[in-house]
Amino acid sequence: TTLEYSGDAATAQPAVSDDDATATASTLNTMLPAVGFYVGEERTVPVDPAVAASWLSVVDDDGQLRIEADPQAIQATVDGLPALVDRAPVNATNIVDSAGNVLRAEQEGVAGRALGDTSDIADQFAEKLAAGDGTFALTVTETPFETVSLFRRIDINLSSQRAVLYENNEVVNSWAVSTGLPGTLTPTGNFKVFAHTRIQDMGCYEGAPYCTEDVPWITWFAPNIGFHGTYWHNNFGQRMSHGCVNLPIDLAKYVYDWSPQGLEVSVHY
Repeated sequence: TTLEYSGDAATAQPAVSDDDATATASTLNTMLPAVGFYVGEERTVPVDPAVAASWLSVVDDDGQLRIEADPQAIQATVDGLPALVDRAPVNATNIVDSAGNVLRAEQEGVAGRALGDTSDIADQFAEKLAAGDGTFALTVTETPFETVSLFRRIDINLSSQRAVLYENNEVVNSWAVSTGLPGTLTPTGNFKVFAHTRIQDMGCYEGAPYCTEDVPWITWFAPNIGFHGTYWHNNFGQRMSHGCVNLPIDLAKYVYDWSPQGLEVSVHY
């Protein structure tokens, strides 16, 4: 028996076409950065691309590539979902004035949530990943948050040289202060905080009776009158100022942060 063979070159067909390999790689590269467990539009539990890649394999079915995902590998992440998804509600907190008007949102409200049944998530996500979809929508039960109002105000007693900070009519802080000397008395009446200044010079102009540089943490509540930090004396509880309310620097910052615009300030004897 004989066989004649010419020895001419012959084209060897690839096991997988370039187009199929490119399409599969593109699917993986598009899917991996977005893999995660979602609540609404939020990717609540992102999955690192390297971790997601460890769940996947690419199988050659007679020259046709397809993606497979291992539910058992996914299950380890599913087991940790409740700790990452569940949360208690966080109440919204607003600072208000005596009329109930919101002066500042102190804390944004966050709804609580609890993850639903997770028993089939690994299998379901494996199917989605095999189809090129790396997003899994979680089913959660939400608990609404409540809104809490904090009515804040400041009372300044010129007779006792003391400021008292109230929240919902309970004292939260009280300090000795230094208000205006005779001739530059701190005005009495009911006022509202209208501005905050981090630091500035006071009285430093031609003809001014004084010049104090770098006065910190000013909370303005009347024309040219406010709380501010004081570094040039420590005689709090005695009248010392040109009308403003002198405080130690750390307490002046506290008032600055604590008092939104519109906060009510009462000054009296």
